[in-house]
Amino acid sequence: MSSETGVAVRELIGRPELRLTLAAGADGLDRRLTCIDVNRPGLALAGFYRDFAEERIQVIGKGEYAYISDCKIPQQLQMGVGFLSFAIPAVVFTHGNVPPPCFVETSDHTGIPLLSTSLTTHDFLVHYTRFITEALAESTKLHGVLLDVYGVGILLQGSSGIGKSETALELIERGHRLVADDMVELRCLADSYLMGYTSSIIEHNMELRGIGIIDVKELFGAGAVRREIRLDMVIQLEEWDVSREYERLGLEDRTTQILGVDVPHIILPVRPGRNIPILIETAAMNHRLKSMGIHAGRNLSERIQREIQRKQEGDKAARRFDSAPAERSVDVTVDSKASDADVDEAQPEKPKRPLPKSRPLSPPV
Repeated sequence: MSSETGVAVRELIGRPELRLTLAAGADGLDRRLTCIDVNRPGLALAGFYRDFAEERIQVIGKGEYAYISDCKIPQQLQMGVGFLSFAIPAVVFTHGNVPPPCFVETSDHTGIPLLSTSLTTHDFLVHYTRFITEALAESTKLHGVLLDVYGVGILLQGSSGIGKSETALELIERGHRLVADDMVELRCLADSYLMGYTSSIIEHNMELRGIGIIDVKELFGAGAVRREIRLDMVIQLEEWDVSREYERLGLEDRTTQILGVDVPHIILPVRPGRNIPILIETAAMNHRLKSMGIHAGRNLSERIQREIQRKQEGDKAARRFDSAPAERSVDVTVDSKASDADVDEAQPEKPKRPLPKSRPLSPPV
């Protein structure tokens, strides 16, 4: 539901997680909730109405209810008349508290619904905020098949008859889950991500040419379907075009914009012999790796660049070595024309051996 029309108050009563019951003001169940925020009317109950956020749903918790209970009946009546005179969409009493009789009387007169929930104020605000945020979010409807593949929300798109439903059926057979077929509703939450939902009319039915309509939940069980998933990737199936260059390295991540949000986009060419389901499974697992900072294409490119740089630096070092001047050699040869005296002078002098002492001659006999 768009934020322009809002959400009817009666839709809150139909939400089981809110545990709401109507206490008074049944004529105002068609009032519209057009604001995500809620208001705790502490000052308004005390009679201070400046900048009172009357367009929001009013939540009366333990503190506000204790203040109302401590007031006397005339004060409660005056409080109810003043407080419920504004164009409030609805008032919710938490902790199972019941609206005071004077509030009930005034509510039936003004047509402002008074609701009661057994939830605590915190729990009610958590569930209500989640519901109203999704209900009032900007939305659009796209043609395709939305699947949960390894926890990755993938929207299959392509021309009619390209094989989207058949591919989805094979993925379901492999253990993955169907969210929506043919008509996919997308909502932008927090202006940052997209949630995909199944159609309340089509639900988990799928059309197969030649067979007809099948109920995936009845055929494959409740584990084969889910009602919503965050959209993580769009895969476009198209006939293989031989004149077109398809992505082979994956260095650049392509995106498509839906409701102002950039979503990863892959173009997957189809031709006989290609196993499209296993390619989609691979794309889902690769997307999970990228979300963890592991980018195979970029890692390979960086390794190649480092290897090229290393070889270039090695070649530069080799060229510098080859171009360096050779060192002068020392001439150790002896000139053949040098005199023997010069050679003798060059040689070190050998020590002289002492002569033996002479013995005296013996006299003749």
